[in-house]
Amino acid sequence: MQQEDLKEYVNSLPLLEPAAEFPGAKGANGDLASEGVEQSFLNAKSLVSFVTDVQGQRRNDVLNSVLFAQLAANKQFPNDEQIMDWYKAFIHVLNTLGWVIEAAEFSTFKASKDIFEVENAIIDILTTAFGGSFMTVIAKTMSSIKDLSDGNGSITAFEKNTHSLSKGAFQIGVAMEENDTVSLQLGTFLLTSSNEIKKILFFKSSKDKTRLDYCSRKGTLNEDVYGSIRETVKARLGEKTSQFIAEVEI
Repeated sequence: MQQEDLKEYVNSLPLLEPAAEFPGAKGANGDLASEGVEQSFLNAKSLVSFVTDVQGQRRNDVLNSVLFAQLAANKQFPNDEQIMDWYKAFIHVLNTLGWVIEAAEFSTFKASKDIFEVENAIIDILTTAFGGSFMTVIAKTMSSIKDLSDGNGSITAFEKNTHSLSKGAFQIGVAMEENDTVSLQLGTFLLTSSNEIKKILFFKSSKDKTRLDYCSRKGTLNEDVYGSIRETVKARLGEKTSQFIAEVEI
């Protein structure tokens, strides 16, 4: 797609905000990230983390492009019953923005114990998919979120954005730099249960009442493509970056 056509695509693509925004989030003008430290962010219905060596501009590029793709997918497929279509639309928008994303299929997680725990399933799935070296920041982030009180506004908003009473969808990503290029390992999780879902990341149920489908992909950002629309994406998002992205202290 030519540069002007790509800008027109970004400017004309309809967006739909998530169910709830994060209170007190920082990030004026779309600049949320630091450098030289591990960071994690709630991002609409995703959790995005960065290892230490990812540059600040690249962190912002990851956060903004992931948010933009989610809002675009929300508009196309707002219904919980259309979550697989939502996911395909999300990936399509990321591809168009400059992400080169590996092909992958969804699998169903097979719990080995009678009690199914989403937290343990996430760790098992992502350790296999990402490798253990990138799991430290995920483990820190999960622990920090678990320690937050039920009344924490950001966690309450994240829950509203990720699930209804019996169905949920969320994503967990880790960004890193390889060969002077930013890449994103992204795990997508679709949860269905006959029990009420309250805390989606720490949900527990008997395994015969709950199903977890998942997909893990790696994406690499073509910065020549994204750089041509970086400011256009930021302009489209505007204050949405401070409403729907919030840092998790780890």
